[in-house]
Amino acid sequence: MKQILTYMLYTLLLSTPLLAQDTTNNWQQSLAAELKTLDNSASVSVWKQSADKISGLANEHPKEWLLQYYAGWANTQASFKSDSPEALCDKAEAHVKKALDMQPSHSETLTLMAYWMSAKINAQHSRGVTLGSQSKKYAERAIEANPANPRAYLVKALVIYHTPAMFGGGKKKAKPVVEQAAQKYASFKPKSQLDPDWGENIYEELAKKYQ
Repeated sequence: MKQILTYMLYTLLLSTPLLAQDTTNNWQQSLAAELKTLDNSASVSVWKQSADKISGLANEHPKEWLLQYYAGWANTQASFKSDSPEALCDKAEAHVKKALDMQPSHSETLTLMAYWMSAKINAQHSRGVTLGSQSKKYAERAIEANPANPRAYLVKALVIYHTPAMFGGGKKKAKPVVEQAAQKYASFKPKSQLDPDWGENIYEELAKKYQ
């Protein structure tokens, strides 16, 4: 009997790392599938559905900062496309803040916080008075954390572009940062399938305004 119990314990110890690996692979595969869906869709309803699915994955795996990041990002992006941006900003909030709490010095989580604040301003323009400068500061911290991150320059450019000229913003002030974003996107290569790789289409729309 003792030998049987010892064998069962030994088998369990051997299988535990494999089970953990399977769980990791499952959420990574599911996340990759949702990101691919979003890459190929401009539909608000599709974005909302995928954002909900990624949020579900983030809730199932609360220790995975990348899931928190993408849940916050997907809801934030969806808010810019939606007629009811406030609700989606609210959905994004907990995930954005948790991702930053888990990775406080990471360029991507700092960028996401800056971007989420921009979404809050988009939902209610009067917030620009307070959130505009905060968003810019997070973008600048993101640049300091990783000067090669194009999304950090993009968000900073967007904040400056949409800040009234009387408060130090506007199209002319944003131009140098827009040009920096262009350089960074031209040379940026994600390290893996799940590394953040968004924003180039947003940059292209911004760049058209300078043509």
